[in-house]
Amino acid sequence: MICFTICSRNFLAQAYVLYRSLTLHHPETVFYVALCDEVGDLDTPSFPFRIITTHELGIRSFRQMQERYNITELNTALKPFVFNLLHLETPGEPILYFDPDILITSRLEELKAAIDEGADCVLIPHMLEPCEWAEMNEMRLLQYGAYNLGFLMLRGVPEVERINRWWARRLETHCIIDLQRGLFVDQKWADLFPSFIEKTYILRHPGYNVAYWNLATRLVRQEADGSWRVNGQPLRFIHFSGSVLSGDPIFSRHSTEFVRGGLRDLDRLFDQYLDQVRIAGHLHYREAYPYTFNWNGASGYNEHTPQQGGRFGFSTPRYSGSVLDPVRPHLPLLTARTLTEFAEKKAHLEPIIKKRRKIEEDLVPPAQDVFSVRGYCIVCGCDRELLVSSMYSPGRYLDGRVIPNWREHLACNGCGFVNRVRATLHVLFQEVHPRSSDRIYLTEQATPLFRWFSDHFEHITGSEYMGDGLQGGLTVNGYRHEDIQALSFDDGTFDIIVSLEVLEHVPFPDRAFRELRRVLKEGGTLLITVPFRDDRDLDEVRAELMPDGTIKHFMEPEYHGNPVNPEGGALCFRYYGWDIVRQLREAGFRDAAAHFYWSRRLGYLGPTNSIVIARA
Repeated sequence: MICFTICSRNFLAQAYVLYRSLTLHHPETVFYVALCDEVGDLDTPSFPFRIITTHELGIRSFRQMQERYNITELNTALKPFVFNLLHLETPGEPILYFDPDILITSRLEELKAAIDEGADCVLIPHMLEPCEWAEMNEMRLLQYGAYNLGFLMLRGVPEVERINRWWARRLETHCIIDLQRGLFVDQKWADLFPSFIEKTYILRHPGYNVAYWNLATRLVRQEADGSWRVNGQPLRFIHFSGSVLSGDPIFSRHSTEFVRGGLRDLDRLFDQYLDQVRIAGHLHYREAYPYTFNWNGASGYNEHTPQQGGRFGFSTPRYSGSVLDPVRPHLPLLTARTLTEFAEKKAHLEPIIKKRRKIEEDLVPPAQDVFSVRGYCIVCGCDRELLVSSMYSPGRYLDGRVIPNWREHLACNGCGFVNRVRATLHVLFQEVHPRSSDRIYLTEQATPLFRWFSDHFEHITGSEYMGDGLQGGLTVNGYRHEDIQALSFDDGTFDIIVSLEVLEHVPFPDRAFRELRRVLKEGGTLLITVPFRDDRDLDEVRAELMPDGTIKHFMEPEYHGNPVNPEGGALCFRYYGWDIVRQLREAGFRDAAAHFYWSRRLGYLGPTNSIVIARA
């Protein structure tokens, strides 16, 4: 599926939640965000999808449009232009548009069937039956349009492309909110599509595009297995149009009919959505990236333009950015659970990956073993010098410069943490959002990271492996001894476990995974970093512990740093492949996935940045 959305920078959290929900249910999705805004200092290569700029759309009258239209009108006016661009790039393919404030809740089977059966245009009606006693009744929809253009599918065939070009010409000047003249942004024009496009399919299913305008006739329920249904049919996607994210009890600012607290199961789904938007950096994007263009347009404020308060319309504290700050920068993640899914997503990102590699190559100076890169340290909460050396280099560029092992470098000159440690803290706070009262276990103790955790959490336990034959829980040379293949803790002791670069040194990882699951509470989270081969399913086994206690080596022995045995180091038994996800599930985790990240702004560089998160 080729899908896109349109949003301004301050709405990127919602677009990111749409992306994650789409790819969760349709991993084959190729996703784009058309940015109705200036790019500015937005770290576009960090996103796991392509950002399409307004300049790429080739709109000759764009300057006049941005002066004429308010934020709602301009965002919607770009729609046919993005369809045109993607039709040119992928001839003959069906292109799907979703509003950014949509959450996909299950596979879009009926939509895919309509496409497979040859539909050139798919529309979803606002309503499937009269609703004369509701606030949003059929009389209102005679003003707003029969179909909601929060979703639209157009196939790139000549008939559709001709109508799309007509639509684009109209929206250059007539994408306005003027109900008295019968105009409502891009939407009223779509009433003509069934007449203009022969193979138009009207998708009449109550599970599509559930929103405030049809809630009077849609009953949303959650099943015992966690799935969602509406009027007895599977809920495919819900549209949180006009949703208020500030805690206001109304469901949508466009309607007073539905109030949170009285929507039963839908209240729970809305809370889940709000939580996802918060995790996706809503406060960060809203605070750090004010809208560039004309907010209210030439016609001034109207009920469909998001309200503002103060300069940018936000009452939250200004962004400061340390890892403990709830308004920290958002780190986009590419999430996958299998090699096939990852390879598919990575193939779609090839142009972005090339851009990332070029950025990295340009940062490496000639003939210097040690240099620094300026970047934002999430731990310190400010710009820092991030130090890089030639140690652990995987090779050289064609001109002889050393290719840095970015993962193990970019050490902040403030906190001292390298790339993967800073990013681990970032992902922990962003995706897991620990509380100060959580019981946390670190599979390390003789490290600055453990001391950092001890300074910031009330209940932190760390350990080191101090040698064979010792009883778990003993204190040896000031450190707690634990073998994570046979932990001494009681069942369900911890809320969160963090294990960084430890499990590759364990001869029997299946035992370790079972033990880590055992000591986690129900609903707890395990966060892991290991040497990870993202191009293979099976682990790369380097050594094996034999029954007689000897080590059988299959490759040249590799030893990594060991804080309690700096001279001897720790033998690496394996580099993990995608089989780690299966092993975690077999150990009892309900979900496990690998998350990949990259950010020039935050100093998370390199081709192999990954963190595995497993939920108990």
